[in-house]
Amino acid sequence: MKISQLLASILVLLAAGAGIKYSADQQKVMDVLIATHGGGQQVDASSATGLRKLNQDLDAERGTISSERSSAVKAAEAARVEMRDSHVKRDDAQSKLDEHKSALEGVRKKVDAMNESVEQLRVSFNQALADIKATEALNVDANADFSAVMESIKSVVEREEKRTAEITEKLNDWQAARTAATEKLAKEKVELNRLTAINDKFFTDYTKNDDEYPLLAVDGRWKFVVFNVGPDSGMVPGDATPLLVKRGEVVIAPLRIVTISNGMVVAEFEPESLQPGVRPELGDRVFRVKPLGN
Repeated sequence: MKISQLLASILVLLAAGAGIKYSADQQKVMDVLIATHGGGQQVDASSATGLRKLNQDLDAERGTISSERSSAVKAAEAARVEMRDSHVKRDDAQSKLDEHKSALEGVRKKVDAMNESVEQLRVSFNQALADIKATEALNVDANADFSAVMESIKSVVEREEKRTAEITEKLNDWQAARTAATEKLAKEKVELNRLTAINDKFFTDYTKNDDEYPLLAVDGRWKFVVFNVGPDSGMVPGDATPLLVKRGEVVIAPLRIVTISNGMVVAEFEPESLQPGVRPELGDRVFRVKPLGN
């Protein structure tokens, strides 16, 4: 055999070996791709891996986010219903306050009438005393003897004493009625002040229910937002004051207040509660889920 033929045979054998190795490497690449994409069409969902598994996980997360968003929207609607109920309670409180004011005005008029009657009785009493002291009240003949004069005086005194007793009894009755009315008036004033304080607080709290606050800062990395509610907002940190962020009429996410300092609120949100690709942004507005003044 010639050297050239021998070299040609060796080259053919090397090419065949390289082809076999290339085929084996290609098979390994195919196996890796199939494993990465979760196997063939017959792979069970519980055993899926790679991109197929990731896609399934993303589908499940989308369902959870959609459910939480639906819950937030329902909570917002419930808050609106509760606010409408607060309107009814406010009207009832106003009606009761008006009734107490009317009752108080009636008591005041009665006290004024009693004062006028007492004054009239005092005038009558003083007039009776003046009549007793006047000589003309005796109605005695100038020529009558001493005994006749004494009998006349006795008769006048008895008559005026009876009249004085009647007037005094009436005066005492009116005085007792006046005292009772004055005490009732004082109690009505106390009750009116109490209802007025409750009503003032109710209206102060109620006016805060329609307040919405624009976001001043948003930090997606630390998952918090900042907004200003001003003093006396009634908000407190924690779960006692649930809030929602909305954009227009669309609810973006629920919020939980972390801190409040001089009216500046820092609140956190859960990324899991957000829709894919949606994040709180500057200009979005915050409103209460649970109204005050109910």
